Amino acid sequence: MSRSYAHAASRPVNATRYRTGSDFGPGERFGDGVGTGVRGGSFDQTLMYTTLALVVVGLVSVFTASAAQADLETGNSLTTLLKQLISAVIGGGALVFFIGFPFERLKRLARPFSAICVGLLLMTMFVGTTANGSERWIMLPFGFQFQPSDFAKVGAIALMAQATSERSLWNMGSVFNIFLVTVMTMLILQQPNLSVTMILAGLTFAMLFVAGLPRAIVLGSLPFIVFGVYHKIRHTEYQWKRIVGWLDPWKDAQDAGYNLIQSYYAIGSGGLFGVGLGNSIQKLYYLPFQHTDFIFSVICEEWGFFGALIVMGLFALLGWRGFTIAWHCPSRFGKMLAFGLTLAIVLQAMINISVTIGLMPVTGVTLPLISYGGTSMIVTLAMIGMLLNISRTHPVPQPQEEY
Repeated sequence: MSRSYAHAASRPVNATRYRTGSDFGPGERFGDGVGTGVRGGSFDQTLMYTTLALVVVGLVSVFTASAAQADLETGNSLTTLLKQLISAVIGGGALVFFIGFPFERLKRLARPFSAICVGLLLMTMFVGTTANGSERWIMLPFGFQFQPSDFAKVGAIALMAQATSERSLWNMGSVFNIFLVTVMTMLILQQPNLSVTMILAGLTFAMLFVAGLPRAIVLGSLPFIVFGVYHKIRHTEYQWKRIVGWLDPWKDAQDAGYNLIQSYYAIGSGGLFGVGLGNSIQKLYYLPFQHTDFIFSVICEEWGFFGALIVMGLFALLGWRGFTIAWHCPSRFGKMLAFGLTLAIVLQAMINISVTIGLMPVTGVTLPLISYGGTSMIVTLAMIGMLLNISRTHPVPQPQEEY
């Protein structure tokens, strides 16, 4: 006997109802006519368990990748793990909070929150901590720091969800939202942080396209965007150096191509089944940023090809559930918010993995829920909490269970 998806019929009659897909107006490109939804259903358990699995994998990987360096620098091999664990606990609290926080309220909070993000980004220009040529962090007590661009990413998604949930993209409110996103993007570009800038730009165009922006406008904008990115990279020495090192890492194996070559060594050493948990050689002062940007390389070395497939499979599962939630959500704002949140996480994971295996130049983008980074962990778990809250408005069908 199989469990039916028809349990939606048993929802309480006094539940809040949303508009049907036919009420959304012209231009919607996915999930049209999804039917009437109700609030108060259970959240998507598959997404919850997938997130938990990724966090556990991340904590284990951060410890194995950072233990030797932490012991050398602080005398305690657990230092980095403990910081990440604190961030995971705070992020777990944020996840639980947003599961119970009605996502509709985010529509009203999008502009005030984004204004705060603009202020924080401006602060990085005056009191920000500089690392690798960029001012991206603001210091906190007890040695902690946070990255405002992670919060700006959520603000931009909420702004675009609000703009694209209107019947017209060209009203004053929507134009103002797009202006705010542009301001945040330009401030991040000035840090400089080209990778996050490109992610924000990609999210903006993707959400506009899904909302019904004519294809001619999207395609017509691409040449200008490509030229702008090329001009920025070509005239920023360290960014152009990354491109040269990516195209031919062996030409400058001790400098521009060093990171990528060490990543190749780590991945190649892992084989099919890996060298064993904690037995990575490349993490011992050969592979740079081994617990942040290149943590996937350490996973490949210690867990092997099959372990890497499991991690990529978890991200694919997270993406599937997130986009499914977006597809079934009866609220247009919730639909676009879920799409943007899911795309942001999946896109960042794809970029990080592509960098480690040589499909893209080094960007500085970390692997969500796995790489060391307190702000990223907290913000990503908060984003998952928002997705879980959206999933409650229209319970998404779970895989059938046989008895």
